[in-house]
Formats: sequence, structure tokens, C-alpha cells
Amino acid sequence: MKSSDSEFIKDFFENCLAIDLGEGAKLRLKSLFNKLRKDNRVITIQDFGAGSKKLGNERKISTILKTSSSKGKYGKLLYQMVKHYQFKNCLEFGTSLGVGTNYLALGNSYANITTIEACESTRNIALENFASFNNVKSEHSTFDEFLSSRASASKSSARENDDAYDFVFIDGHHDGDALINYLEKLKPLTNANTIYVLDDIRWSDSMLKAWDKIVKSGEFEVIDLFRVGVVKMRD
Repeated sequence: MKSSDSEFIKDFFENCLAIDLGEGAKLRLKSLFNKLRKDNRVITIQDFGAGSKKLGNERKISTILKTSSSKGKYGKLLYQMVKHYQFKNCLEFGTSLGVGTNYLALGNSYANITTIEACESTRNIALENFASFNNVKSEHSTFDEFLSSRASASKSSARENDDAYDFVFIDGHHDGDALINYLEKLKPLTNANTIYVLDDIRWSDSMLKAWDKIVKSGEFEVIDLFRVGVVKMRD
């Protein structure tokens, strides 16, 4: 830890990452993973982003769990952040099977979680996986459609009221230009203290280029965790 690091970065490494999963969360997640590993149903994927380099559109749910769901230390990171910062309104771009959504919901049962998924068949599986949570709202929409609908529905900036998202997890599309565009369009829906988790920042040259642009912009405090980047607007 460099002496020049901000209080946000210092707190993130010393306190946020020190949080462990609660026993209830561990049991819930163990049960979920056991179920998904045995789920051999095949669904048709509609990929609205950059697409997978290896997988076709017909995929087993157990395979999706292996390749594209937030789990392990990255799932735990979502839990740790929601637990530590006690976010009020969370936004997830890219629901997939709802694994990441489970980590978010388990981290803070009082947080309002909105999760966006454009692929209907994937979303239907996710709905099964967080049906017991009463703080999760799922929307069937592309990211752009969601942002457009929120922009047209809101006459004033969300920064001025309690509807602002104070946590945003972007896990989808995997295109660098799209990522930069989302961050810009999210500004009216967030506030100065919003923390963003950007997944797969090294998934492609395009994503890495976008991450480098974000880092060099000077607009954000940045934490590079190799697969994911954590950013917060500078004070």
C-alpha cells in the first residue's frame, strides 16, 4: 500500500476485503452451486454483446455456470462490497444465471437490487435462482434499452433524490466502446459516491483499451484486480 493511496483504496483493501462470507450465505450458495452443477437442461442463448469466442448458442446450464457466472473470489467480492458499504440501490448489468445476484442479495437484505438481462431463456433460469429474495427486481432488457427508458422516464437527475444507484456491476457485452458509453449514460442515474465493478476488463483488446482510458482519464479512483476493475469518482 503506497502512502499516496486514498482513504477509499486503503479502506477497500484493509476492511472490505477482510469480510468473510456468513454461514447462512455459505449454505445458500453451496446449495445453489450443487443444483446448477447438476442442471443439464439446454437453453438457447441470445447474445446481445460481443459474444463468446468458443461457445455456441445452445448451452447446458451446468456449462454456463463454469464459464460465465460470477463465483469464487469474484462472487465473494460482490458480497463483501455490499456488506461493507451497505449500498441502498444496486444495479447489475448482466444477470446470467443469477449467481452474482445471489451474492449481492446475501450481502445486504435491505439493498434494492435491479438486475438486467436481455436473454429471455437465461433470465428465466435466474428467476428460479433468486425467487426467494424479496429485494431483487429483474428486468428483461438490453442495457441500452434500460438506460434509454430510465433517461426518458426521469425528468430530473437521480443524483438529486434517493433513486440513485450507489453500486453498479457491469458484467456483459464485453465491448470497450460500449463500456465507456454505459459509464457516461449512467452518470444521471448515479451519484458522486457510486462504486462501479467492471468485469472482464482484460477479456479483449477492446475491453483493455477501455480500461486504460478509464484509468488515464483521472476521473476515477481505480483498483485493478486483474479480471475486474473497481472505480469510484474522485472527490
